This record gives sequence, structure tokens and C-alpha cells, in this order.
Amino acid sequence: MCLKKWVVIVVGVVLAGALVYSTSLALRYVEHALDRGGYFDPGVRDPEWFRRGQRTMSEALPTRTVSRGGAIAQWVESPRDLASVAYEHGGMRHTFAEFLERNHTHGIVVLHRGALVFERYFDGSDDGSRFTSWSVAKSVTATLVGMALAEGRIRSLDDTLETYIPALRGTAYDGVTIEQALRMRSGVAFTEEYTEGGSDIASYMRSSVIEQAASADTLAAGFPRAADPGSVFNYNTAETQILGWLVRSVTQKSHAAYLEEKLWRPLGMEHDATLVLDRPGPDGVELAGCCLNAALRDWARIGQLYLQDGVWRGKRLLAEGWVARSTSPNADADSFYGYQWWLFGNGRYSAEGVHGQFIFVDPARDLVVAKASVWPDAWDEALADEAMAAFDAIGRHLNAAVRPATRTPAP
Repeated sequence: MCLKKWVVIVVGVVLAGALVYSTSLALRYVEHALDRGGYFDPGVRDPEWFRRGQRTMSEALPTRTVSRGGAIAQWVESPRDLASVAYEHGGMRHTFAEFLERNHTHGIVVLHRGALVFERYFDGSDDGSRFTSWSVAKSVTATLVGMALAEGRIRSLDDTLETYIPALRGTAYDGVTIEQALRMRSGVAFTEEYTEGGSDIASYMRSSVIEQAASADTLAAGFPRAADPGSVFNYNTAETQILGWLVRSVTQKSHAAYLEEKLWRPLGMEHDATLVLDRPGPDGVELAGCCLNAALRDWARIGQLYLQDGVWRGKRLLAEGWVARSTSPNADADSFYGYQWWLFGNGRYSAEGVHGQFIFVDPARDLVVAKASVWPDAWDEALADEAMAAFDAIGRHLNAAVRPATRTPAP
């Protein structure tokens, strides 16, 4: 065979191999893009994949690690059988065991009087599983704002955002105070509708996380003004991104590094956590309003810190008065939202995320419930109301069964 034919054959083989390889890469990229999209777009979501994905988000999306360190703050364990505790919802009576199934529970941790009294996991998850928190992350971001305030990095919550983030000058956030952003009262237009593919939350997550086409910060600052600052409440995930940007600006640290320094290590967390980034690599920016991935016991430690008024192991981690300020309603109007915490009256409050994520705190009953769920829809008011009914029922049950004198010392 002549040399020319050999060359033709070799070149053909190489080109064919390159085509197969490039096609394989393309298919892998499309598959990965769909995996990313499945978290935020029900139209491309496989239900079974999504259920598993609630504890494997770190594997599909770029993340930055929040490392634990030092001695673990061990819980005193005082197991209680709560299965038969009854609650009423929608005119029907159910048991707590039924609730766990009815409410699509992935995992749950119950703390009472400083002790771990109940813990269950489902679908192959366990106490080391890193469940994605969705908007529970908002309450954590607000906590970091409070810590930066206590350190003097932020002078006052009445300061405007552009004071610390000059890039916001000329945007809709120009002139918005930090407190207005904490209460979701910036007046910036944003639609948070999870059933509409064209809503702002869908386009924001698609452009930042799925397509990695633009910075989450830049996108968050690009929404228009719809009302005067402070005049109306409007739930806005991008608004919490602005608060995360504020934390990074005043601390000169990444969101993950500051969270690790101020909460993860001091609280003696059991496991590392991760924060989703808008793009991979060192230039990636953490999402502040979504997707802190952590073990449920560590979620519960955050709730217990708030229950203890910011004091942990005898040391004050949150400024005196911060918990009360964070979990109090807006004086002018809103009675249901504090500093990125949802308020339920009688002192109860909760960090909440779509698909049924909760850090519920009831100071009067010395109760903390951390719950990870996989609700079929992003938000279901009936399931949310049922969760509150069940939490209240176990709080009443536990308080009736334990005398105040037996309170367990905090970890």
C-alpha cells in the first residue's frame, strides 16, 4: 500500500476518534447542564434524580467548602418516641409518624431543652448527608451581616448599600438601606414564581448557576426599581445576594471563609458544608440566598444558637439584641418577616427553603426542629401549614413531659 493511502487511513482514524471524543464531551456537557438545570427547572427534572439530588447538589454544581474544625459540639442525646404524638390539620387527626411520610421527609432532627431527642433519615440519607438548604441559606447570610455589624465593619443598618458597595451606585439598590434589604423591602422588582419558566428567579438561577453566563452579583444588581425603598415587602432571592456581596465587601473575605470563621468552627459543627458558586474556580462567587449544603445536625446548631440568644459554650457569638431584632416584625407593616426569618407569632420563627426545608425555633417551648424534605412542588402551603401543626404538637408534648428543672446544658 502506498504512503499516501496510509496517510489517508491514519488521518481518517484520527478524525473519527476526534469526532467520537468531541461528541462524547458534548453529550457529557449537555447531560451535566441538564443535571444543573434539573434543580431549578421542573420541565427538565427527573423526580427520582431530583430526590437524590437534594443531598448531592455539591456533586453537580460548583461549590466552595466551609470547613469544620476543632472539637465537635456533641449533643446530649435523650431519645424520645414521638411516633404516636398526634396533631390536627385540615380537620383530620394524624400522628407524627404519619407526618414524616405525608410531608415527604428526607431527614429530621428535634432538639428539646438542649438535648437531641429525635432523629430520623430516609431514602438512604444519614446524619452525614449534606442536604441542600435552598432559602434556609438566607437566614445564615443575615446572621453574617449581624456579625459584621458587631465587629464594626458595618457602622449601622441604616447605612445605604452603596456606602459599602460602590458598584451599586446608579442601580435600583442605590439609596436602599441594609435594614430594608434584610427585610426584603428594597422596592426592587423581582418575581419569585417557581412554576413560571420566565420568572425572575428562573432567569436569575439559569444565567448564574446553570449557564454560568454572568456573575450572580451583577445579575442581582440589574433588576429595576418598582417602588420606593421601604414601602413594600417583596420576596427576592437576588436581594440576599446583595447582602452576601455586602459581607464580602466589608470583610474582604469570601462568603465561605467568613461563614467558616464566624459560625462553622465556633459552633463545633460535625461536618464540612459547601456553598454553591456561580462558576467554578477561585473567581466563583458564592450564592448567598440559596444552596448552603450541610448536615441536619449542623442546621440544628444554628437554630440552637438563636434559641440561646447567640450564646454558645458560654461565649457570645451574636451581638446582644441581634436575635430579638432579627426575629421581630417590621414596625410599619409586615408581621411575618424579620431579618430573613419567617415569623409565626408567640415568639416562633423559622428559616425556610423551597421543597420543605426548615430550621424552626420555638423559644417558649425550648424547641428546635431541623427538617429536610423533598416536596414535589417548590412550595405547598398545605404541607407548610401541616409542618407547623406537627412542630407545635411535638413542642407541646415534650414540654408537658419534661419538668423545667431538667433542662440539659447547651453544647
